[in-house]
Order: sequence, then structure tokens, then C-alpha cells
Amino acid sequence: MVAFLQVSFDIKPEQMNELEIGSSLERTLGYLKTLLPCEPGFIAARGMYSLDIEGITHLIFETVWDTWEDLSGHQKSSLAEDKVLREFQPYVELQHLSVHKYGEVAEETAGRPGRDCW
Repeated sequence: MVAFLQVSFDIKPEQMNELEIGSSLERTLGYLKTLLPCEPGFIAARGMYSLDIEGITHLIFETVWDTWEDLSGHQKSSLAEDKVLREFQPYVELQHLSVHKYGEVAEETAGRPGRDCW
């Protein structure tokens, strides 16, 4: 089963420039996107920021793993997103840092009859 890891946090609006190319937060997320493909079971990574929350910018960094075992192994590595971001924290204050794991909803549990079109 595919597994997802989502790390999210908030930054202050005046720190939005940290997402620009070459800034320290952008470099940190780029570093993760560059090195994570070397981790066993890695499938994909993406970073997103909120467009509709007033007063803060909410950021999400999400990775996709082939199995729960791959995700568990990754979380023990030095490249675990929350570890890298906590190291980065002295440069940018990361508010409400949280880490969540998810499993993919299978078609059968979603109540859909399969891949056939009606």
C-alpha cells in the first residue's frame, strides 16, 4: 500500500520571501527534493503553500512512499523532513510544525464500482 508523509508548518507573512529561489527555506526544501529520491521506496515529493489564509502562510511538504516499511525506514533517517526542518528553524521561525502519515484510500473503500465508466 502506498504511504504518504505530510509535514506542515506556518510562517509569518513577512517571511514569504523565504520561498523565493535562492532563499534559505527554498534551498532546504530543494535539498530534500534532490536527496529523497535516493531513499528506498521513494516515489515523489511536492511542496505547497496556502493562498487563502489571512495573516499566515501555511506550508505543506508531502512525500509519497511505496510501502509503510519504506516510510518507517525514511523517518529514522537523517533526511526525515521534520528533522531537516527543525535544524533549519533557527533561520526561520516555523510555527505549528506537525507531521502526519496517511494511507491511500482504495477504490473498494471509496464506494466506487471499479474503473469502468458509466
